[in-house]
Amino acid sequence: MTLLLVRHVTKTYRLRLGWSGKTQLIPALQDVSIDLSPGNCLGIVGESGAGKSTLGRIVLGLEKPDCGEVWFRGQALSQMKPQALRAARRDIQVVFQDSFSAVNPRFKVKEIVSEPIRNYCEVSLSEATERTVQLLETVGLTAADADKYPHQFSGGQLQRVAIARAIALKPKLIVLDEPVSSLDMTIQAQVLDLLIELKRQFQLSYLLITHDLAVVAYLADRFAIMYQGKVVESSHSLDLSQLQHPYSQQLIAAQLPAHPRDRKPFTLQTR
Repeated sequence: MTLLLVRHVTKTYRLRLGWSGKTQLIPALQDVSIDLSPGNCLGIVGESGAGKSTLGRIVLGLEKPDCGEVWFRGQALSQMKPQALRAARRDIQVVFQDSFSAVNPRFKVKEIVSEPIRNYCEVSLSEATERTVQLLETVGLTAADADKYPHQFSGGQLQRVAIARAIALKPKLIVLDEPVSSLDMTIQAQVLDLLIELKRQFQLSYLLITHDLAVVAYLADRFAIMYQGKVVESSHSLDLSQLQHPYSQQLIAAQLPAHPRDRKPFTLQTR
């Protein structure tokens, strides 16, 4: 069974133009359809402004589409009753790009990670604390980190805290919105390896939103390339010879090689 099914979703924002009261319609998504199977990672690739994050927010229920539908585990989110929607939200979690903005700076890490546990599970304080420590150790942190505040962590460590919170309820799907773009290259590799291990350990599915082709090639099983609010191509490979849409070819060709001497002039491949 398909875990996530997005069908013909359109989203338009209304932009106010100065003091005149006039508005302009900005299309963010135009008839977007994607699907994701259990245990897989779907990479959403495209330039800034392509509509990737808007799609992620609609999947999370943070935005409502103008038209179209999001189906999760065979049920349409918009048609769910409140109790069923609450249960679905438990199974859909998120890791944001900016880990510092994604946590409350006044909370200790044990409060941040245990918050979903306390919201959804009837557990005692000691049980919540024990599960929090287990989660921190799962993502490569220590029990002593539970009593620290966010400002006491590096960006990579705090992203691990965010990942621990995301897996606290053992969800089925995690939306990864540029999860490593704010980290340096060494830490990026460590966090990506952690995500791969957690995917295997907890049978997770990922919706990976990124503009970094190296990240999506490393983590994703399948790719959807977005341009100007549309999915212009879906593929199992980012091999230039396998892509047909002109934007897809230009996007892949723009990726820099390991050494400048390996750079080749781009020629649009027509079929």
